[in-house]
Amino acid sequence: MKKLLLNLILSLALIQSQAQQAVSFRGQIKNAKADESIYLGVEGMLLQLKLQDNGAFLINTNLQQIPACFFIASITKKGKIEQHSPRIWFEKDSIDINIDWVDKSFQVADKMSYQSISEKIESLKGNQQNQFMLSNSVNFPILYFVNENKSDIPLPDLEIFIQKVDETYQSSAYFKKIEAYINAKKRKPLKIGDIVLDFTLPDRDGNPISMNNGSQKTKLVTFFSSGCSFSISSIGLLEQLQKINNGKIEIITVWADDSKNSWLNEHLDQKRKITWINIWDEYQFASTYFNNTGWPTFYVINAEGRLIDVFHDYNQKTANKLKELTK
Repeated sequence: MKKLLLNLILSLALIQSQAQQAVSFRGQIKNAKADESIYLGVEGMLLQLKLQDNGAFLINTNLQQIPACFFIASITKKGKIEQHSPRIWFEKDSIDINIDWVDKSFQVADKMSYQSISEKIESLKGNQQNQFMLSNSVNFPILYFVNENKSDIPLPDLEIFIQKVDETYQSSAYFKKIEAYINAKKRKPLKIGDIVLDFTLPDRDGNPISMNNGSQKTKLVTFFSSGCSFSISSIGLLEQLQKINNGKIEIITVWADDSKNSWLNEHLDQKRKITWINIWDEYQFASTYFNNTGWPTFYVINAEGRLIDVFHDYNQKTANKLKELTK
């Protein structure tokens, strides 16, 4: 009976997580240097905190999924993220945390039962960490860290892992990202000259859009991220291309944002210019299949469905390549 009740609670939490959740983080960071920039890391985002004189802060954001985890961090002079807290798990829409910046001790209200196993996972490294996760009962922290480490785990081990995940967790974004990664990796690695196999991704209304969609046109598939200024600038290049290509080229923009809110609402002044196919790589299937690791990246697929060119960045070379497509 207790297990049935727990499954029901988890299922309800996951149903709620399908919509955007407004979440408020508040607290105090003691002994921080006045000139140090401090960030909150959550769901692939790094949000800068505005500290008051006493170290108090308040920041609001929207998340795709709860339960979720966050951490407090700074950025080193070499541009690396330095954590000052472990991943801290929460399931409410308001979180209170106090951290000592010197000794990294923290107190958080309503600490979740699997906080200890999450910290245990973080204390392990490399293969030892992966073996611990794969050999223990699945919960949210284990799903989270397996998703984070999936490229370092053999595919057969990942397939065995997802088979033992209870259905109450299978609606989570962590599970779906692992599943999408496995499905993409089962395909032949995409290279110039290969046929691009079909798949679907959601548009802004959640409708599945086919990559091939029966079109006999040349396709320009662009991978963008809302956090990349060059991606946002490249929208202008695609707008120009759309105006002069006379329907010869079908443009498809794939956004790699971790958050649907970022994809839909950030840089709206530029995104309103998009009149072509605009879809979200929600679980990173397309990024894995195309082996895309940076933005902006442009893939040209001919009328026969073969990948014929790949180019990167926002520069004159890219502008010239786009212009050549219209000839």
